[in-house]
Amino acid sequence: MTTFRERINSHLPIVLQLLSTASLVVIALSAICGSQSLKRLSSAHEMPSSAEVHHDH
Repeated sequence: MTTFRERINSHLPIVLQLLSTASLVVIALSAICGSQSLKRLSSAHEMPSSAEVHHDH
């Protein structure tokens, strides 16, 4: 009969690996969402190609 502590120690590496993998997935998803929102922001602030810049000299 195994004790509670032995059971915890035997499952701890698996649980830690799952937590590590889950955190990496969350980081990757947040990076993807962040890049998409940056693309939207940059496209909203870029000047239209038909607009001309006027310089007074």
